[in-house]
Amino acid sequence: MSNTSPVPLTASAPAVEQPSLLATGFSAGAAAPFLSFSMGRSIAVRSFLPFVVSVVLVIAGLSLGISHGVDWVASLIDSGLASLFDPGWLRSLLVAVIAWPVGLIGSVAVGYQVGFLVSLPLLDRLALEVEKREEWQVDQPGLGLATSALCVSTIMVFWVVGSLFCTLFGLLPVVGILFVLLGWLWSALCIALDALDPTLTRAGYGLQQRLALIRRYAVPVVTFGALASLWIVVPGSYPGIVVGGSRLAARILKREATDQALE
Repeated sequence: MSNTSPVPLTASAPAVEQPSLLATGFSAGAAAPFLSFSMGRSIAVRSFLPFVVSVVLVIAGLSLGISHGVDWVASLIDSGLASLFDPGWLRSLLVAVIAWPVGLIGSVAVGYQVGFLVSLPLLDRLALEVEKREEWQVDQPGLGLATSALCVSTIMVFWVVGSLFCTLFGLLPVVGILFVLLGWLWSALCIALDALDPTLTRAGYGLQQRLALIRRYAVPVVTFGALASLWIVVPGSYPGIVVGGSRLAARILKREATDQALE
């Protein structure tokens, strides 16, 4: 995670009125799975291989969830409920209602994240095509794939730990609803960080610097991530999520470049 300053940024076309970042985040997240194959041939071609990897690993995650993930979560939840409920149909029902969605979604999320990491070189080229379409470029090479992999791996660890924390506290009466909402927002942030990663890495943003950038643009970024997170259970979704994230990242960096030029 580099502490160097981001590289100088430029737009490759004359400055024009920029679209709303919130609207960009909303549309990119809502339509994420369809963006890979709806933005021209060059993007569609570069989306094909990561799409295949995504399908294979998300389905593998789903299969792993059915065979092992649900049982693991069920045993954890059953132990937690043992002090509140005696063995019986109510406890079994609660375990099943919680374990199945949590176990399956968690396993799919792991498959999604592993596939994302494996596909990083392909996703980097895909993001570059989106940046060209957005008429955006950086003036010199960024931090490279090794830094990108480190950032994505770090996000993966924080995503899993944060999700488990929110899941466990989501079992609490009444206040559990708050932790369920926090868990969704946490997933939204992590997915957004993943999707913006190739473009921000190329622009020279290490993990600390991209967190600072995202704090300044929290609303469009979290809006994008919240909507994109609804698609991760769909096999083949993350190339489109990266396309949407790269579009949003390019427009954010354009805004940053404009602000720097006005200072």
